[in-house]
Amino acid sequence: MMSQIFVVAVFVSIFIGILLDKVDKTLLAAAGAMILVLSGALPFEAAIHAIDFDTIGLLLGMMVFVEGLTAVGVFRWFSLQLGLITKGNPLIIFLLVSLSTAFLSAFLDNVTTVLILAPLMISLTQGIGLPPKIFLLSVIFMSNIGGAATMIGDPPNILIGSQVDSLGFVDFLQFMTAPVLVSMVLITLYLKFMKSDVIRSRNDNLGWLFTSNLMLSDIRHQAQSFVLPRATQIKAGFVFALVILGFLLHPVTHIEPPVVALTGGVLLLLLFHKEIDLHHLFGKVEWHTLLFFAGLFIVVGALEEVGVLEALSHVLVSLTSNTLTLILIVLWSSAILSALVDNIPFVAVMIPVLKDLLEQEPFASDPKSYLLWWALALGACFGGNGSIIGASANVVSVGIAQARGISISFLEFAKEALPITFITIVISSIYLILLYTI
Repeated sequence: MMSQIFVVAVFVSIFIGILLDKVDKTLLAAAGAMILVLSGALPFEAAIHAIDFDTIGLLLGMMVFVEGLTAVGVFRWFSLQLGLITKGNPLIIFLLVSLSTAFLSAFLDNVTTVLILAPLMISLTQGIGLPPKIFLLSVIFMSNIGGAATMIGDPPNILIGSQVDSLGFVDFLQFMTAPVLVSMVLITLYLKFMKSDVIRSRNDNLGWLFTSNLMLSDIRHQAQSFVLPRATQIKAGFVFALVILGFLLHPVTHIEPPVVALTGGVLLLLLFHKEIDLHHLFGKVEWHTLLFFAGLFIVVGALEEVGVLEALSHVLVSLTSNTLTLILIVLWSSAILSALVDNIPFVAVMIPVLKDLLEQEPFASDPKSYLLWWALALGACFGGNGSIIGASANVVSVGIAQARGISISFLEFAKEALPITFITIVISSIYLILLYTI
């Protein structure tokens, strides 16, 4: 009992530290892991075994791959082309950049997506004299919604896909695409309706047309001075398509997603070995994120070692014996907690809990109990929209805005974000109920 209390105290301390944001979360996770190993709560060999190297490998491979594409200018070229296509029309800016964010977030990590498109959205809206906040918030919301669509789109999905053997890239596309698409459409319509005074065409305004043309001339000049060679486009597109194909063909080839991601990263570096400074690129890789995951895995391993997770699964079983009720409990609790704190530690804890739960009756004999995984994924990803600290993309985007003189407070963010989160979780609830009852 004392060992359980000690391990839970360490885990709760890490959670509180992440919430207060006074010390870097990577340092907190690493310190927590070291305390647990040094205290003997988790033997060193068990700590190493607790680290999920599938998840670490997948993250590392995608980081190298994305940084490689960034280094050769693919994303800068993409953002400039996107800017030209909008033609300075506020409605087109809103629709095109928001939907592009959702699409990119499905295949890139959310932070990378907002680093590419948040500055573009701010530049486009400020360039034509529009208040940029709601446009920027749409980028944040769509990055979290779009990231839910695939196994590699959001860290919670990466965790679930890497640690649950029965789930793969195709499964995420099959089960997550529908609620993501419906959410994208409804949230787009909701924002357009609620902010119709800002998100509207202004083709009848001569002053606005003049300002818009000045901005487009500047973007056109940048696009002309930055030319992405045709060979670069072809090679980058080839490797990108190869990586996605590798994920899709996993059921046939049985090549694990981490191997696909790492192979894609290495192949990209080989094809662009003259253009990419390898040492500079590896300096850009988010090693602190990988260390955070490793430390977190060790802490979760300790929780499992002392029996806390098994006890938690028994508590969940005692709440209800009805699978559908439990699915909705997991969905809503995931969303609420993911809005309050970083969703990664929560998902890391819930995965072994649900694994244990699915081995117990009556859930073990229920053929629809697998929906618990999709409830966890939808709740964690969509719940990340709930507050300014709910997801890393939110924090990064608000930081980008502040650097450009745009202040978004916690309450201001929550005012716009909570209705979005509520709508998407209601959509998810209806979707899961339909899947369970059909």
